[in-house]
Amino acid sequence: MFIIPIKREEVSDVPKIKKWIKNLHKLSFTEEEIQKDKIEFLCQFGFFVPKGNNTAEKLMESFETTSKMVFDERLKFELSKVRVDIAIKYEKFFMTDRLPKDVIPEPVYKMVKELTKVKMMVESKMHNNIDVLKSIPEIDTSMINIDLFKDIAHSEIKTEYNLDDILDKINEKGIDSLSDDEKKFLDDSSK
Repeated sequence: MFIIPIKREEVSDVPKIKKWIKNLHKLSFTEEEIQKDKIEFLCQFGFFVPKGNNTAEKLMESFETTSKMVFDERLKFELSKVRVDIAIKYEKFFMTDRLPKDVIPEPVYKMVKELTKVKMMVESKMHNNIDVLKSIPEIDTSMINIDLFKDIAHSEIKTEYNLDDILDKINEKGIDSLSDDEKKFLDDSSK
């Protein structure tokens, strides 16, 4: 789960927020006027998978499908999994509620967009999927500290190969099915 502070104007069009602000004065225990500039808003969000039979096989199948999606398609998929709770805080009063599935405040949308870029960047490097990598827009470094991911993004993924596994792959699919790294490992192993 992620928690981010948001500005009033970023959620002012959410009906639930309008109602909360309108009724906030009813919840005040003093006669003082509600100071709207002291009202704080927070969003808590996470990515959820549907309930059901989530076996390791189904999760791997889902990963294989999503890791091949180009950016726009993948972002749409990731947004479909986002669930947002919104909170209002005024002095010692705090209230939260889940927003409808299709309501995603702009700051949450922007964060999901950037997180999706990073996730796709790592996956496309792992799978050596150049088309997916090329589809990823530049990361907004004001939101994401890309230095944390630079080593992954700009380095080769080191894979440890097993000679028996490579020989089995040749037996099943032929030598042309080997990656350049597997061929190099095989060549180095024969010396």
